[in-house]
This record gives sequence, C-alpha cells and structure tokens, in this order.
Amino acid sequence: MKSKHLIIASIVLFGSLWGLAELGFGEFAWARGIPRAPILTAVGIVFLVLTRRLWAAPGSSFALAAVASAFKFLQHPVWGCKIAAVLMVGAIFDVGFSLYEARQRGRSPDFARADTRSVLVFSPILTLVSFVAFAYFARDVLHNPYWSTPAKMTDYMFVQGPVAALLALPAALAGVKLSSLLLPSIETWSDGRLLAYRMAAAGSGVAGIAAALALRY
Repeated sequence: MKSKHLIIASIVLFGSLWGLAELGFGEFAWARGIPRAPILTAVGIVFLVLTRRLWAAPGSSFALAAVASAFKFLQHPVWGCKIAAVLMVGAIFDVGFSLYEARQRGRSPDFARADTRSVLVFSPILTLVSFVAFAYFARDVLHNPYWSTPAKMTDYMFVQGPVAALLALPAALAGVKLSSLLLPSIETWSDGRLLAYRMAAAGSGVAGIAAALALRY
C-alpha cells in the first residue's frame, strides 16, 4: 500500500534529519557548555508535528524518535540517557496524540488530523510532561548518578522543561506550516515522486550515519 510506504519513508527521512540535528548541534552545544535539551527538543517537535500531521498514524511518533536516537549509538561514548531522552519525547507525543486522534475519530469518522489549535495546545504540555517523565526515568530506572542530585532534577524539570515548553510553540507552528505545504502533494503522489521521496529518505539516513562517524572519529 502506497501510503504505508510513504509513512515509512517519512519516518526515515525526518527521523534522520532530526538525528542529524541532534548530532550537529548537540556536539556544538556540548563543547561550549550550552544547555541543549530545550533547543534539541524543539527541533524534534518540528519533525514530530510535521510527521503526525501528515499521517496521524499511531506509533509513527515513537518510530520517528527511534530513528533519530539510533544515530546516537554511532557516537563515542554512547550515553544511554541521551538516547532515552529522545525516545521519551517520541513516546509521550505518540501516546498524547494517539489518544486525542482516537477520541476525535470516535466523534467524527471523517477526522483526518489534529488542527492547528490542538497541536499548539498539546505540544507544550506534552513537552513538559516528557521532561518530567524523563528526569524520573533517568533517576529511578536508569539509576544514573548524575540525576540523583536534587539540583539536577529541579533544573531539568522546572527550568529546562518550561523553556522547552515555550520553544515548543514556535516549533509546533513550524511543523504545522511545513505539513500544510506537503499535504496537497501527498494526495497525488506519482510513482516518480514516490521514488524521489524514498531516495531522499535513504540519502538522509546515509548522511546521518556519515556525520555520526565523522563526529566520532
């Protein structure tokens, strides 16, 4: 089914671009001591909203985050908490939007995707939830000693979390705008466009791997 192929290609394409942003800006910010979690999360939200608006498919947001986080395995050293942070954002967005979409489909069978207002309301809330959830996950499940200090937990949940929630608004709006540009074309995909889309997805994946290896060595 063409739509299924397009969903997979979208996940690979936008997940790889998100992964590239994580690698590029993440390394740049880390080297200069810049708090990167809110900015990187905002970049991820652009792709999460974009992909979710295109397809509104349960599981697609978490799959997108899984692709983005996979590039971190190519870095040295590999930090499990960084991988978990990306996966947490994807999981929280997936659960939040899946519940919303299921409720809307129950009310209206012709429901297609979340409107702009709903996206702008949910995105900051889900972002803040993901920061709080990840802080406890890192401390209580990963047992990372870095997260065992109250100061770190407080900073991540009540300083970086609200900043990320604020950045989520323009990021979500950007995702909505980009999806609006792509939606008219998606309904009339030709075989040539589908091939080009797949090639772009494969190219972004290769570029992400190359960038990760270059940064590693």
